[in-house]
Amino acid sequence: RGKSSRTITFEQFKEALQELSKKRFKDKSDEEAIQEMYKLIEGKAPIISGVTKAISSPTVSRLTDTSKFTGSHKERFDPSGKGKGKAGREDLVDASGYVSGYKHAGTYDHKVQGSK
Repeated sequence: RGKSSRTITFEQFKEALQELSKKRFKDKSDEEAIQEMYKLIEGKAPIISGVTKAISSPTVSRLTDTSKFTGSHKERFDPSGKGKGKAGREDLVDASGYVSGYKHAGTYDHKVQGSK
């Protein structure tokens, strides 16, 4: 991988497996060593180490339950509990040209063309 890159492509991964198989299985031919390497990793998922485990205590679940939020904090989440992002933190200006609460916004062109 490049110095500035944190990930590798699938092709680079396969090349790395070939290099490792030569070192790990020195007594076997290149093809046999690659097949043995594939057998080692077959059906296994990546292992994530050093990651903090999520705590599932009643206190934490009560504090993170968005359905119990009130006031301005409640506006930061949609009904499913997913965050709204910037729209939940700031008042976004509606520049559509209609006043707030107008129910027929966007129907002007339809009305004008329909009457001609």
